[in-house]
Amino acid sequence: MSSTLLDVHGRDSVAAGVASSIPRGSVEVVADLAVVIVSYECRDLVAACVERIRSLGTDCTVDVVVVDNGSADGTEAALAGRCRLIQMGRNSGFSTANNAGFAATRSRHVLVLNPDTLVDPGALDVLVAFLDDHPDAGVVAPSLVNPDGSDQLTARAFPSPAVALFGRRSPLSRWFPNNRFSRRYLATRAGTLDEAFRVDWVSGAAMAVRRSAIDVTGGFDEAFFMFWEDADWCHRLADAGYEVWCEPAARVVHDEGGTRAKGYPPRLNRAFHTGAYLYWRNHHAPQPWNPLRWLAAAALGGRAAALMSIDGIKRRRTAPSMDTTPQETNSEHPWPPSGAGARQKAGE
Repeated sequence: MSSTLLDVHGRDSVAAGVASSIPRGSVEVVADLAVVIVSYECRDLVAACVERIRSLGTDCTVDVVVVDNGSADGTEAALAGRCRLIQMGRNSGFSTANNAGFAATRSRHVLVLNPDTLVDPGALDVLVAFLDDHPDAGVVAPSLVNPDGSDQLTARAFPSPAVALFGRRSPLSRWFPNNRFSRRYLATRAGTLDEAFRVDWVSGAAMAVRRSAIDVTGGFDEAFFMFWEDADWCHRLADAGYEVWCEPAARVVHDEGGTRAKGYPPRLNRAFHTGAYLYWRNHHAPQPWNPLRWLAAAALGGRAAALMSIDGIKRRRTAPSMDTTPQETNSEHPWPPSGAGARQKAGE
């Protein structure tokens, strides 16, 4: 273990149904950086994620906390003695579990980290130093890359209706990757820069947040079970006067499909579109009478229904029949949401 990793192990419990409280005001700081990892039925991935952090030599002090959403796969035994473990006792979702982790830590900064990630050497120190050197920054994200080293393009402009057509996984973005709408939304300039740059929002798969920014905004909005909670939080941080940055000098490998279930389960589809609606309602149509709110609900509901129908057809086509050799069901969907892997495991 690195000498700068705090040797603070143990098991905490959070009663089911009790909303987490975010620490406010003056608190005792026991680490430079708390790493909060939400897990659900991904024992091997989260164990590897924690072990990588433990193996890093860092100048900053690090407190690793795993918040488990009621896994029954031996996660607790696999993490024994490696980090602090908070047991939620139920599948509380990505936002609620992260907030519980925030409340259980005392650090100057917090890194929200997915379990299907591996942090590169030096990345934690770079993120801490950036927040220390940029007092107006509320969030700084590392460069998220695929296992093959390609950029995941997770630093983006705030979502708009065009995202449905030109988002990261949309057919139009795949067919015409250099169109100006996709470039604007996905901040593809990130791939050509070696220095930090400002963006609207970053993926919750890996984002370092200043503690005071958590105190001011209250952390993730727990109305979001999963999906779009990162965009919502970054929007609220911007409204509170904080800046959001991406720092390519810090790199995290994200095996985005590492925890993804096969197909596009209805609960995943529902959570994604519910999150999209909540984001639109909160930031574009907060008034109950605003017709845009109902238009968004109808459009997103129709999109969700269409995707479920498409996925159902694909499942039937790829399902093994009694008189043929069994085939593996489809594991990819043309429209899976960003971060579907660990988010699904953290909050499905």
